[in-house]
Amino acid sequence: MYSNSLKCNKCTEIYSYLQILHKKFPTYHCKPVSGHGNINSKIALFGLAPGLHGANKTGIPFTSDFSGDLIRRLLKDLNMSDIFISNAVRCYPYNNKPSAAVINNCLEHSKIEIKKLTNLKVIVTLGSIAYYQILNLYKLTRKDYKFKHFNILHLNDKILLISSYHCSKLNFNTNKIDYDNLFSLFMKAKEMVYDE
Repeated sequence: MYSNSLKCNKCTEIYSYLQILHKKFPTYHCKPVSGHGNINSKIALFGLAPGLHGANKTGIPFTSDFSGDLIRRLLKDLNMSDIFISNAVRCYPYNNKPSAAVINNCLEHSKIEIKKLTNLKVIVTLGSIAYYQILNLYKLTRKDYKFKHFNILHLNDKILLISSYHCSKLNFNTNKIDYDNLFSLFMKAKEMVYDE
């Protein structure tokens, strides 16, 4: 099980904001959240960023909020609880909207984590920010690979990417995505890895 205690204060505006949040929520983690899970997994999940009352609270990606509860239930239902889970952005961003500078600053953290996943075969991204960050890591351009839900593409000769809308409460409430759709997408990732 991998969980690195990430120390980073590259983004001064987020660093200051997290200190303010920690005063408001003294029991919360309110620090950068590194990836968590099985470093030997063939599947990795990358979301947007820690949720205010989710990973920002617990220090573990996709826990303790709507998206986290949903993803954890889905992974349990699919018997996939041992995958590696991370986010494109490691800190809860102000108003839950990371700037381009923040996303770029976190690129190095994603690069380090992916390098450690030596058995990786499939990356599932939730939302366009995670999708474009992964494309950037593999030197693929936005122009050539526009974000599309349930798009499957080759990042290189051994790793595939499956893109999805984010499983946010807003996307669920507006019917952009639902549990069955996500279930199918993650089932496809599982089949691609274990039916090879």
